[in-house]
Amino acid sequence: MIKKVLQQIGLTEGEIQVYEALVELGLSSTGKITKKANIASSKVYEVLQRLMNKGLVSYIVKNGVRYYDATPPERLIDFLEEKKSDIDNAQKEIKKIIPEIKLKRKSAEEKNQTIVYTGIQGPKIVLNEILELGKKGIENYGFGTDVDPYVEYMPYVLNKYIQEAKKYKFRTRLLFAKGFKSPNVTAQIRHLPKEFLFPVRIMIYGNKVAIVDFTKPITTIIIEKKEIADAYKKHFELLWKIAK
Repeated sequence: MIKKVLQQIGLTEGEIQVYEALVELGLSSTGKITKKANIASSKVYEVLQRLMNKGLVSYIVKNGVRYYDATPPERLIDFLEEKKSDIDNAQKEIKKIIPEIKLKRKSAEEKNQTIVYTGIQGPKIVLNEILELGKKGIENYGFGTDVDPYVEYMPYVLNKYIQEAKKYKFRTRLLFAKGFKSPNVTAQIRHLPKEFLFPVRIMIYGNKVAIVDFTKPITTIIIEKKEIADAYKKHFELLWKIAK
């Protein structure tokens, strides 16, 4: 029980062994501590120093020899209070630097205009980004094929997206191959011959273009560049006019 609690408050295995040895031995030399705690003699001084820094061990000197002892157990409460204070102070300091981190992150994102994801998380990220813009009233566009891989791979995520689209009245236009019926009842959908469309899902939202290839391994490419997004939008509008 004691060991478990000491682990929970952050003591290392070595610190617990030495502390428990001192609790049982009382005032002791390093030789006795080493034997009782079953710790290497080369490590005992280092561990004792750490425990002293935490206020859990003290020492006296007799005839030039140091004898160590565990401080009163109430000191464990003081130790936790100090840790709590350190955490509170760290949180305050972190809050101060968050704006600076965001600024640096924004600068990095501006430089990194293309992001590639491998795996199922990529398509989810795309839908989440479309959701955020859709809530602000920004229209999104999409190219599909004769199937919708979102239905096969992540129906729950797609259904949640559709519910949000209904709630916020998203403006969505999609182009699919003839004969395909999309489960997205909130979108305007037109159809084209299959050869007019790409074998991947392409979605355009804001200044981003997302290309999702659902063949394994699933690969998602998100390009953030206004000029590219505008070019895709123009291509979409041309096809939209001839679609049925």
